[in-house]
Amino acid sequence: MNDNIRRIRMKIAAADEDTLIGLANKGTYKRACKDAEGVTPEFTEGDDFIEVSFGGEKVKLKDPLDKSECSCPSRTICRHIVGALVLMKSVVPAEETALPPAAEKADEPEKAEDTAEKNTPPAEEAPAVNAKLSAKDEAKVHDCAALCRELINEILTDGLVRVSPDMPARIEAAAVRCHGAGAASAERIMRNLGGRLSEHIGRRAAFDVQYFAQSLCYADKYITGLQRDGLTEDDLGEFRRSYEDVLGELVLLPIGIKEVLTGEYVGRIYYFLDENRVTGRDHLIMSDLRPRYYEQGTNRRRNAPIVPWDLGVPIKNAMRDRITLHGARVSGEKLSSSGSTRVVSQTKASLNTAAVHRLVIDDFRQIAAELDEAGSLDTDRLFFVRPASCNGQRFDRYTQTYIMDIADWRGCHITVRAKYRAETKEFVELLEKIGKRMIKDKDVSYTLLAEAQVEDGELTLFPIEVYDFITPPDDTQYFLPEKYDDAAECAGYAQALLELFAKLRQTMTTIVHCGLRTGIRDEDRLITSIKNCGLAGLAEPVQAMFRAAGEYRHNTGGSAAEVMVLMDRIYEYIKAGERKLQTISALAKMQPGANDIPKGE
Repeated sequence: MNDNIRRIRMKIAAADEDTLIGLANKGTYKRACKDAEGVTPEFTEGDDFIEVSFGGEKVKLKDPLDKSECSCPSRTICRHIVGALVLMKSVVPAEETALPPAAEKADEPEKAEDTAEKNTPPAEEAPAVNAKLSAKDEAKVHDCAALCRELINEILTDGLVRVSPDMPARIEAAAVRCHGAGAASAERIMRNLGGRLSEHIGRRAAFDVQYFAQSLCYADKYITGLQRDGLTEDDLGEFRRSYEDVLGELVLLPIGIKEVLTGEYVGRIYYFLDENRVTGRDHLIMSDLRPRYYEQGTNRRRNAPIVPWDLGVPIKNAMRDRITLHGARVSGEKLSSSGSTRVVSQTKASLNTAAVHRLVIDDFRQIAAELDEAGSLDTDRLFFVRPASCNGQRFDRYTQTYIMDIADWRGCHITVRAKYRAETKEFVELLEKIGKRMIKDKDVSYTLLAEAQVEDGELTLFPIEVYDFITPPDDTQYFLPEKYDDAAECAGYAQALLELFAKLRQTMTTIVHCGLRTGIRDEDRLITSIKNCGLAGLAEPVQAMFRAAGEYRHNTGGSAAEVMVLMDRIYEYIKAGERKLQTISALAKMQPGANDIPKGE
């Protein structure tokens, strides 16, 4: 790929909806989007153009984009050019917005002083200025925030049982206004709410009312922050993820693929191991996701599989290869698929290596302890786990979930859970076969790649891949940190607090589900339980929430906004208290004999 093509791809990646409308007009853009639905891009690259077949015409995309040409009679930017750009945006990675340093300077003559200073260490860059918004831009953000809060408070007031069927569309319109005001984070938050609300209205099993209640409170808290004066650009967030260059070569080992079937997006997530930890992390991911909207009804369309870097084939076709990259870019756990990254080598991968062996866990206590220290990234909860035995398995027909009870060499036991769907049928059947074999032959063992979670005081694994060829050495031993020495003694109190927090969550979930016009049961009993546990700091906002909700029901002085603020305070308190308690409870519950484990098949 030459530098001219890189520049064109950069311009395509950076072209948002407003840019494409500006090239022609809104009507032409909408027509082009409609014509592009379900079309697979067909293109070739020349020396200084990308030729795209669209609508029976040949379009040559050039830099700048308004100099692009079409074979149709039009002398202006036609729907074919705009349509070709829409198509190419599904191929060009969104983060491909910068040229490599060599390409940026290719057209600049080398100066004598540049040559003399090549071996001089570069001066430290000045920190980026977090510019304040102009009065006009800040007013636009304030207007958007007011609109968003009005919708959020309306949902809380009416409750999910009475929510208007057009609410997702109104939330989408608010998200569009956020986009126009440059409020990137607010746009994402509102789109997430709208997507979850659509699941509720569509009566989809994926809808989680408790998650929605927490998301509603978080959205209100963030949006409220946008109503203050003195906003800066950083306060608004970024439309595109910021990626950092990886120094040296990045060696990737493919370790698994997960089908994403629920939530706002569908598609696949590809998991890799950073063999040499040059990124400072063990696990990296690459997402190939698309909004669920495109998977429904007449809007369903095929999406070209992601072809990252200069790999030449879709990433799913290379998930058996060890890949070495030069010029790789990452953002947290996420790998960039930028075309400026080069594949240095590609060989057959082997996971039965020291890089994988050092990550395999055979003591379940270690998983609970590491979850206690985990950050906010998904890969912080990703583990290679090697159970010593399977004590039983069953299928919960009510939740359509396969459940396997496994134990480590110490006898500590936890559960493995996998949701049964048409897309996961083969994987669940594989888990069943593995469970039967481990029950029958105690010497048989497997290694799981799984996401771990502690919920209701119990540690659970959600498997992504299963390996029968990873055989780590047996000479490792884990020592639980001293801070958990009193876990067994504190387990009873921890469980009591977790149950109290669960009741509080359920109460707030009921408020969101039924609305502020519905009464709340057992208010006094819940307050008494909180005080009996010595949680005075929690009792105050809970009492205030009940009082504010009661005022809304009984007179005109109630405020939905006040209830939302108090609910967010309670969620924050619970979140801070639950983490350590969940770990203590999980460590106690996994001990041999702590629970009755079903035997057999």
